[in-house]
This record gives sequence, C-alpha cells and structure tokens, in this order.
Amino acid sequence: MDSFIDIFVSIDKDGTNVITYPELEQYVAENKLDPSMIEKWKQLFDPDNTGSITIESFCDKLGLKPAEITDFREHKDLHAAPPSLPPEIVVISANMSLEDQIKIARETIQIAPGAQTSEELGRLTENLKSFADKTFGGCWQVMVVDGSYWITQTFIPNMSFQFELYNRAYLFWQTSEDEVVLAQ
Repeated sequence: MDSFIDIFVSIDKDGTNVITYPELEQYVAENKLDPSMIEKWKQLFDPDNTGSITIESFCDKLGLKPAEITDFREHKDLHAAPPSLPPEIVVISANMSLEDQIKIARETIQIAPGAQTSEELGRLTENLKSFADKTFGGCWQVMVVDGSYWITQTFIPNMSFQFELYNRAYLFWQTSEDEVVLAQ
C-alpha cells in the first residue's frame, strides 16, 4: 500500500488532500505513465464523477486511514532534500531568501533561452521585471548583461539577486516597496 500512498502524496503536491483531474493528468504526463491510469483512477476513486479524488474516497477504496497518508507525507517531508537553486545558476551575489532566489531563477530559466536580439532581450527584461513586481510587490529593476559589469546599487534589504545563466548575468533588485503608478 505504501506505493499507492506515495503516488497520492506525489500527485497532491499542494497537500490539500484532494487530487484534481489536472493534477492527475500532469503526474501521468511528467512520469511518462500509461494514460489509461487517469480513467482507471477516476472510475475507482471518483465514481460519482465529482472532478476530484478526495483522501477519504482514496482511503475508503484501499482500506486505509487518512492518518496513514498524513503520517507518510510528514515522514517524506522530513527526509526530502532541502530546496536548492537549479544547477545551471551560478550565483554572483545574493541578498535574498533562498526561496525567492529559486522563484526568480526558475522564471528566468523558463523564459530566457530564446532571447537573442536586442528587441528580444528588451522584452525579456520587461517580462522579468513584471514577474518580480507581481510576485514580490514593490518596484524592481532588472538588467541582463553580456560580458563584464560593475554596479553600485541601492536596494531594499534582502531584495537583491545577481546570477549567471547561459553566459549572461541577470541582476534583480527592489528599489521601492511601493507599487509604481504610471501617469496616463
């Protein structure tokens, strides 16, 4: 039964004790499993076709107790590797929580590779700034640099991160905790 419990916990990444159909589909795709698993799980654990699989229906069908899944999740979390930056990130300077560094790094990795021309790099900085503004609030500055650079900057404490990715430097720093309102 541990393998079923492990699968439930792996699909229910947000820990809500409810598996949505999109979460189930994503798990099957990411793990390259037989797509028929989706229908089998729906029929077995959601016979009323509610659109989700609850921990209660899952446990009921398998003769488990919800506490067994909760205990398994806690044990798994205790032994999980601590979060870390993606390996392709080389930190230049970091004055920011690791959690926030990871958010910025992942977003940059996702959208940066295609940017080559000046126009594309301009859009990249706009998109990264927009991401930082929305994710962390306040007003952010973003630079993408090819080659050497020197910088002296003023920033909100614990809100600066500079790193190298794909032979470019990416600099993020927050200059204000207030949102900027553009005049129209």
